[in-house]
Amino acid sequence: MTAPDLELFQLIKKDNQLAFRQLYDRHWKKQFYFAVGFLKDETLAKDVVQEVFCILWEKRDHLNIQHFGSYLHSITRNKCLEHLKKSVVFKDVLLHMDALNAENTTEQHIHYLETKEKIEKEINSLPNKTKQIFRLSRHQELSHKEIAKKMNVSTKTVEYHISQSIKKLSASMASFLFFI
Repeated sequence: MTAPDLELFQLIKKDNQLAFRQLYDRHWKKQFYFAVGFLKDETLAKDVVQEVFCILWEKRDHLNIQHFGSYLHSITRNKCLEHLKKSVVFKDVLLHMDALNAENTTEQHIHYLETKEKIEKEINSLPNKTKQIFRLSRHQELSHKEIAKKMNVSTKTVEYHISQSIKKLSASMASFLFFI
């Protein structure tokens, strides 16, 4: 850990937000490009790096970091792996649902419909703006730019709402999907 990083981190432990901002500015870009390379998705990479720095801030009192860059790299890698695992699980569930539908036995078809209904219920529970942006993105397959233009909001707003909807859906569906 370079001396300036070490000094800044000691200030962060004393709740110094300016020191946190300096470390954030110094290390964000490298973590972002690492996450993009790992995830192949800039929006998700931004979310992951944001989450990494939130963890750093939230756990600042309990951390004893000697090599700041290595620590950030490890946390970023672990968060990327978590997101990839969730993504793979979600795709597996969709494939499983399609297979159930194709076999078309009564019990399997009922299970398919229940799962589909649960997903739709979770989507409907999202706040209106988030739900609308999610549907434009996932159902109509519009780009972030197209959604922003259609809804008269910034692309950052679109990214935020999509990120929030995915987080909420992943969290609420995790226990349900475990049993599939």
